[in-house]
Amino acid sequence: MTAAALRSKKLLAAPSYFLALILIAYSIVTVWTSLTGAMEHYTIHVTLIFLLAIADLAWRYGGGAAIATGVTAGEEEIRSPSRILFAFTSLLAAGMLASGIYFVMQAKTLEFSQPFISQTDFAFGAVMVFVILAVTWLTWGWPLALICILGAAYFAFGNMLPEAFATGRNYDANLIMSYLAGMGGPRGVLTYAPLSADVIFLLLVYGGALHGTRVIDMFGEVGNAIGNLFRGGVAYSAMVASLLIGMVTGQSVSNIALSGSMTIPTMVRTGFTRNQAGAIEVLASTGSQLLPPIMGLGAFLMSEILGISYIEIAIAAIIPAALYLFAVFAGIVCVISASKTIPYKRQPVDWRLIAWIAPSFLASFTVLVYLLAYRYSAPMAAFWGLAIVGVMSLLRPMEYRATASGVASGLLEGALTGARLAVILSAIGILVQMLVTTGAGLSLGRLMIDMSAGNLAVGLILGMCVSLVIGMGLPTPAAYALIAIVVVPSLIDLGIEPLVANFYGFYFAIFSTLTPPVAVGILTAIRISNGSFMGTAWECFKLGAVCFLVPFLFVAYPNVLAFPNLVLETWAMVGAFAIATLMLSASIYGAIPGRKLSTGERYAVVAVGPVLFTATLFIEGAIWHALTPMAFAAWMAWVYVDRSRNAQKYADASVEQ
Repeated sequence: MTAAALRSKKLLAAPSYFLALILIAYSIVTVWTSLTGAMEHYTIHVTLIFLLAIADLAWRYGGGAAIATGVTAGEEEIRSPSRILFAFTSLLAAGMLASGIYFVMQAKTLEFSQPFISQTDFAFGAVMVFVILAVTWLTWGWPLALICILGAAYFAFGNMLPEAFATGRNYDANLIMSYLAGMGGPRGVLTYAPLSADVIFLLLVYGGALHGTRVIDMFGEVGNAIGNLFRGGVAYSAMVASLLIGMVTGQSVSNIALSGSMTIPTMVRTGFTRNQAGAIEVLASTGSQLLPPIMGLGAFLMSEILGISYIEIAIAAIIPAALYLFAVFAGIVCVISASKTIPYKRQPVDWRLIAWIAPSFLASFTVLVYLLAYRYSAPMAAFWGLAIVGVMSLLRPMEYRATASGVASGLLEGALTGARLAVILSAIGILVQMLVTTGAGLSLGRLMIDMSAGNLAVGLILGMCVSLVIGMGLPTPAAYALIAIVVVPSLIDLGIEPLVANFYGFYFAIFSTLTPPVAVGILTAIRISNGSFMGTAWECFKLGAVCFLVPFLFVAYPNVLAFPNLVLETWAMVGAFAIATLMLSASIYGAIPGRKLSTGERYAVVAVGPVLFTATLFIEGAIWHALTPMAFAAWMAWVYVDRSRNAQKYADASVEQ
């Protein structure tokens, strides 16, 4: 890299670091004291968030990313197309700063005057909404931005549509703008500003700090240590590392890009097909959104919607998360058992790195969870987590100590993650405001109930399909926010408990990232694996097919979400699910450890395992609960007898592998 390129890189990156520092400092100060009123606070937060997001866009579109990655194209190739985009992002920053300052200064007036706003208010509101939609488009792609634009257009012009689709009211332009721009209250683009400012931002900065202080490196070593215990252990290593990393980043797609760049090539080199390697990484990263503390923002959104504490949501997620992870684990076991190309190969493990870095993670994470459990605010818990991991990282030997540049990069990445997710929340606030104000959300929900004719099973299947369609191409937080407005109320009307209905919707919002035809998680993985889209999607389905039954399980048995206060019947169903998972995976791949299954045995296993379990979800009676374990016990007895009769054949097969 030339000296001029290095100077350009530093110059383009400087605004991002500066704004991230201001935003983190402001967020920490507001943990301890209120500098302004509520509306001023949320407006300042959103303004700083978007300025940081725009600075990041300027870095990427202004040539910084090309310089940083050592692109060798000619100077004009880098500068010509990016100069216009760099100028555009500068205009976006100016518009956001001007409108943010204006609304902070006018906050008190607007609280009393709205929806009767002036032309100046309208103009600045239009600028803010335009900037938010433009940044959403550039940051998250056109699907989310276009949906929000169509929502705003329906708000304004829906009364002109045919009666079946009309809003039923001609809304005044000033009222629409006052709602969309969040004038005088947390609505429109500020609907979820309290969630971003008062809950998640510093938690995401904490996740970035873990990255910057090398805790992520420790996660990779822990994964290697666990993987060394099994044949094909690199798959287990990838799963553990991806889960741990995603647990603190809270994003499946970015986690696939981050951890997948290391795990997918390693799996391919050790005998997994490209499609299998991509599918394992996608499912592991997707499952990380079910694990606290971030949970893909689902826990925090659910907490806002239900009015209960975050820690209650996180505890309720324990059994569903465990069932999901067990299903993927069982699939990996059977993939490895069926393969002749996957060897037993040990990965090197740096035990000294684990020994020196683990204490800083365990101490900070324990304090964070403790404070959340005792109902301290999330920013307060994140602050102490940051403080502890920062101080303890300084106590390590030099070879394991984080560098200043590493810490700065980690904090920047955490702030950028928070900014990008806040961009989603601001944009989706526009759509949520339209659905609530026009009643379109309720109308769609009533349509779903009418189509189900009040039948719960039909309603659940419709809810699943609608949720997967809503989530196509959308990040999980955006998908869940819409599902919570459109699908969840209908499920509640069908008699499902609110917590269960929200978990049902959240689960399928997560699944939408790996469901064709869009499947952004799979698209990200195949860029690394060079596998095929449909091939990777098919491997995802085979590995995680039984996971689609988990939401139906906790609808049929809501006590699944009451951990640790589970009744005996619930434990029986959880055990039956685990058994059905093993049997389905064995039948799909035709193998279990040390033994291949015949064609007839595969059909028999899938018939008496998963099919019986599915029946127990809809048929009451204790005898049904026992059928799946009984079938599994009978199969294991047959396996034992068969292995005893053919011991030499299986020993030879084991040697070949």
